[in-house]
Amino acid sequence: MSSTRELHVITSGRHSLEDVLRMAEAAFAGGMNFLHIREKQRTAKECMDWVKALANVIPLSSLIVNDRVDVAAASGCAGAHLAYHSLSPVEARMVLKTGQKIGRSVHSVEEAQQAIAAQVDYLLYGHIFASGSKPGLAPRGTIELAQMTARWHVPIIGLGGVTPDRTAQVLEAGCAGIAVLSGITDATDAKSAASAYREALDRWEGK
Repeated sequence: MSSTRELHVITSGRHSLEDVLRMAEAAFAGGMNFLHIREKQRTAKECMDWVKALANVIPLSSLIVNDRVDVAAASGCAGAHLAYHSLSPVEARMVLKTGQKIGRSVHSVEEAQQAIAAQVDYLLYGHIFASGSKPGLAPRGTIELAQMTARWHVPIIGLGGVTPDRTAQVLEAGCAGIAVLSGITDATDAKSAASAYREALDRWEGK
């Protein structure tokens, strides 16, 4: 059963395509909604090759390309996720096809406000808890996050150190879902790792 609460998985840039294909297929079977191809070191051609290969094991409509708006547009995947160094949402919208999503990573209320004014489809906010991918950076917690979800109706996906046990805290703050990196990409069994998150998302009974 597909839930409205979304489970996003983000690639690390540290795994081969073969590893990511195996992980993606397993995570999708476990309840992942979207896979973000976040491979900063790869060329446009390599990113396109990844999208084509991944579309053989999970639906193209479950793939989001990070930063590379050209690849997202050319492949017809779910959409593009923008970072601070990417095209602006307005510029990306000029390239993407109708119906493709635009997401933006934000780290504060101010950044969220700018992104929402630019009419993004969803926001990724983090990092909420202490995270291995951001060593030495203080986690942002859920207070500002709750203020943001109370203020705007754009779906906000929480990330950073989210475990199945902490998923309820993120949903409690008003998030539409969670994003996971190593908790699934580094798992020995990506299907059961994704299932544990999916179960936590589906079990929560708040609003």
